[in-house]
Amino acid sequence: MAAYVNPGPLGQYSDEARRCSDIVNLHLLADREDNVGRWVAIRLSDGGSDGKIYDSRAEAVKWQLHESQCAYVCIGPDGMTPRQAEIFLKFNRQAYENGLRMIDPDREVAMPENMEEVGRIIRGR
Repeated sequence: MAAYVNPGPLGQYSDEARRCSDIVNLHLLADREDNVGRWVAIRLSDGGSDGKIYDSRAEAVKWQLHESQCAYVCIGPDGMTPRQAEIFLKFNRQAYENGLRMIDPDREVAMPENMEEVGRIIRGR
């Protein structure tokens, strides 16, 4: 079972989730036209990144020391809310903790929208 993540002093979302959300949104605001559809590697340990954006998920994976220490976010036109980041980080942590890993970095994966969907995917239902 995943460890409890402290929501931090600013509310219901963890510092890691807020940091992840801020990074994705910063890349979006820096150059919306060029960065939508590009990828960011987010560290699962703290929600931070290496500060780079990548043209593909495979490229983002390639430049990390260990694939399983990061989650890979495709920058969408609406950015990422702290809530979405919290779910995204939790999903990726649980997947890695349960022995799952990204087999084909070029294959698109649908991100669950709520914790019930995350639970179903983790339980294999």
